[in-house]
Parts: sequence; C-alpha cells; structure tokens
Amino acid sequence: MSEVARYRILAPSYINKQLLFEGDEVDYEGKPGSALEPINDAAKEAKKKAYKNYVEPKPEDEKPPAPKPEGDGSNQADVDLAALRDEYEALFSSAPHPAMKAETMKTKIAEKRAELGV
Repeated sequence: MSEVARYRILAPSYINKQLLFEGDEVDYEGKPGSALEPINDAAKEAKKKAYKNYVEPKPEDEKPPAPKPEGDGSNQADVDLAALRDEYEALFSSAPHPAMKAETMKTKIAEKRAELGV
C-alpha cells in the first residue's frame, strides 16, 4: 500500500469539505497548492509533480506588442467605424455594444431605415 500525502496548512484552506487553518495537518490526494507544505515523502513527490508542468511567464520584453484599440482614428477603417457608430446612435437613440462588428451595425442600420422608410 502506498503512503498517503500529508501536508501542513500554511493559510486557511477548504480541503476535503473541511475548513482548515494554519498549522493544521491534512491527508490530501489532490494537486497540492501553495498553501500546503509537504510533511512526508509522498507529499514532497506530489508537490514536485504538481509543479513539473509549470511554465514560467515570459519576461515583459518578450511579449508581443499589444493590439491597437479599435477606433483610435489612425486609419480610414477606424473613421468609417466611428461614422457607423454615430449613425447607429442617431437611429436607435443608444450607442451600439462596444463589441458589435461593422457588418452587424450596417445590417441593423439598413433594417431600421427600411422600417422607417428612410
């Protein structure tokens, strides 16, 4: 029979349907988190396994550049989108949802114009 992993609690934790506090000890077979300190060899091995697949985040200088926000006016498409938003707001008396695509706005504007006979 294999040894059950035993841990000391480092911060209040909810484990095995129990609220445990700092200094308590618990037998736990799941993936150990940072609030569990291994006591026996089985726990130490489980802790190593749990963090084996951990990938360090890339340093800030290696991240790809952030995409430009939509509608910053730097090209014609942004200007057209702003005009569509203005037209939508004039027809519907409310601003379009920020995630609404230009094609959707065009369709809704056309439907509203047809409804109004404009």
